[in-house]
Amino acid sequence: MKFLKYAFLVLGCLVWAAGLSPALLSEAGKLDLIKDSYRFGDLYRLSNLAQFKDPRTECTAYRTPAKTASQKTHLYIIGDSFTEAQRVGKKDFAVDAYTYVHWNEFLHLKTDPSETNILLLESVERHFREKMKDTIRNLIPDHATFVSKGTPPRFMNRLDNAFKSRSTEDRLDELLFQNDVILTLKEWKSAFNYRFFSRVNKGVTLINNDENVVYYMDTDTPNMTSSFSKVNETEIDSMVQNINASQDFARNLGFDHVILSIIPNKVSVLTTETVKYNNLIKRIYTHPELKMPFIDVLTDFRKMGSNAYLKGDSHWTCEGQYLWLDKVNAFIKTIEKPANS
Repeated sequence: MKFLKYAFLVLGCLVWAAGLSPALLSEAGKLDLIKDSYRFGDLYRLSNLAQFKDPRTECTAYRTPAKTASQKTHLYIIGDSFTEAQRVGKKDFAVDAYTYVHWNEFLHLKTDPSETNILLLESVERHFREKMKDTIRNLIPDHATFVSKGTPPRFMNRLDNAFKSRSTEDRLDELLFQNDVILTLKEWKSAFNYRFFSRVNKGVTLINNDENVVYYMDTDTPNMTSSFSKVNETEIDSMVQNINASQDFARNLGFDHVILSIIPNKVSVLTTETVKYNNLIKRIYTHPELKMPFIDVLTDFRKMGSNAYLKGDSHWTCEGQYLWLDKVNAFIKTIEKPANS
């Protein structure tokens, strides 16, 4: 009994430590002690509704067009989760060099004038208004090109963050409650709440007579992330001014071309209900003062309907991703210098 008591004590300490430490949780993942909590989609992870359980598949079938330019092309992307490494990378673009930086990171930059340098600003719709409150701030001229995470927080800030309940709960949930047995129990509970109380997790919203699930930030109308919150014309004007100023800033750093791409919220594509869409993307793209070229997929995605986005996730399907890649590569083709020029 004494052995069991100490064994449970040690096990409890290890679980508690993993809940406080992202590094320890990462090590547990490397040892296959935990399941990927996003393997069935980020919206399923929140809702645990079985009808939206959608096993993740890798998008490996894209055929990148051949590069025919005489000059080397370097594509830089400042983006969010739609362009992270697990979704797209250098192999998907008709370029010679590729650099990705997240909006929360900093790109120290020394462009090569012998290359055609292209900067793509990619943002999901829900965060675009926040990003364009000002010009881009994460490009830093330097003696070399590299990505930095910014200044690490002080020890007391890190300690405070470690004990924040939300982060700790998320890590403990991934460690203890994302295995298949527990997920089945969660599905039963979610199905019961949905069927008898019409209640779902507050992190998601059901739309189109509950046929589709979307992220709550896309529909929470008091929030500026929503596709239905009001955007007045003065804010549109201000965002366009900041987009143009960002382009000027990037060109001063050596970029030859700067492109904008706003990825629509899932609800902006799928909703058939009467709530009025604020048309943020169209109003930006059709603004008479906009000087930056753009990659537009909203109309195409609406034609694709539910094929554009994963059933249990807020991100695009392989089909939607490939369409976007085709448009980006088509733009790159228009600015290439032919090999015989």
